Amino acid sequence: MSLSIEQQEQIDLQLKEHNHNKYEVNIQLSDKEVLNGLIVHPNVLRPEITTAQYLAKWLFENKELYQNKVVIDIGSGTGIQGVITGLYGARQVIFSDISEEAVKNTEENVTKFNLSKKARILTGDLFEKINDKADLIIFNHPFFPEEPTKDNPILRAMVDSGDLIHRFFKDAKKFLNTNGKIIMPYFHMGGDINNPAIQAPKHDYTVVEKLRVTIAHGLTLQKGEVSIYEIQ
Repeated sequence: MSLSIEQQEQIDLQLKEHNHNKYEVNIQLSDKEVLNGLIVHPNVLRPEITTAQYLAKWLFENKELYQNKVVIDIGSGTGIQGVITGLYGARQVIFSDISEEAVKNTEENVTKFNLSKKARILTGDLFEKINDKADLIIFNHPFFPEEPTKDNPILRAMVDSGDLIHRFFKDAKKFLNTNGKIIMPYFHMGGDINNPAIQAPKHDYTVVEKLRVTIAHGLTLQKGEVSIYEIQ
């Protein structure tokens, strides 16, 4: 499996920009609403320069998906997506990430935003440690088609050979309540191998594109077309 020149340049750029120390950042959710002081650890993806910020805004705008419901945030990273759902109406949020640094980052943000009573934070591969079913599963998965390097958590969050997305779709059915939904973003430069719109139907899911934007400017590193998919 080989990356295109454009894909490799994008990965190299993101690796460079993710060589950071611990810091805090404000995430603009709407004209009037800001998530202030989200904590970002080293070796965790920066949400303000990736598609994560668009997913966070979309979740804020679509609160009916998780009002008084159970949410699972897979590959939680900083915890931003689960934090948004917890702050704006979810009854319970279960966070899971295979990266110990990401789990620590999620724990710190859950504490900061006073969500500890409704949150469970687990270290595991996809649903490995999860025993609950949810009404909404969020997965901001790796986009680029390459074998991941286990000792580089940033690269592992960006690339996968295609195995992960199929394991996810196979297992997710066991953890969705009746009429439950999956929300996944996608950066189309990644190609077909990790594209939910192409891969989810192979597991008998229905996919609806809820948002497509073309990012041409701003701080976001991922310039180009980005989609958010609703999957059932």
